[in-house]
Amino acid sequence: MTYNFMTAAEAASLIKDGEIIALSGFTPAGSPKAVTAELARQAEEKHARGEHFQVGIITGASTGDSCDGVLTRAHAIHFRAPYTTNTDFRKAVNAGEINYTDIHLSQVAQRLRSGFLGHVTTAIIEACEITEDGRIYLTARCGNYSDNCSSCRPGDSRA
Repeated sequence: MTYNFMTAAEAASLIKDGEIIALSGFTPAGSPKAVTAELARQAEEKHARGEHFQVGIITGASTGDSCDGVLTRAHAIHFRAPYTTNTDFRKAVNAGEINYTDIHLSQVAQRLRSGFLGHVTTAIIEACEITEDGRIYLTARCGNYSDNCSSCRPGDSRA
């Protein structure tokens, strides 16, 4: 199986203003780092040119500074759910700069499937390896997952 690889900058450039992105991670473990940092950098560049750029973010839990922090400081987040512990993010929410919904993690998948959280256009999933035979080895990102997520099942060789 052949994959097309791209840089973090190329991946981030595919995300458009107003989109909702889903991020892997359960605390900073398994949260994407390279693409979110690049997305923050690109947002800052767009803001400097007078362009609007913000995204909605849905995760399995808090993601840490590598997502919530860098994107908050870049003023790149319009909406975020369900849970975060980042200080910069919390300050922005309290200042009315970010719309935030703190819902129980067990309710995220159902609300997302029902359309209450909008339509996810892009998912950024951290992986540590992609093999020639098409296997994708994910990092420690399990927390809120669908029942058909075999990579999270105990005993699975990819877990």
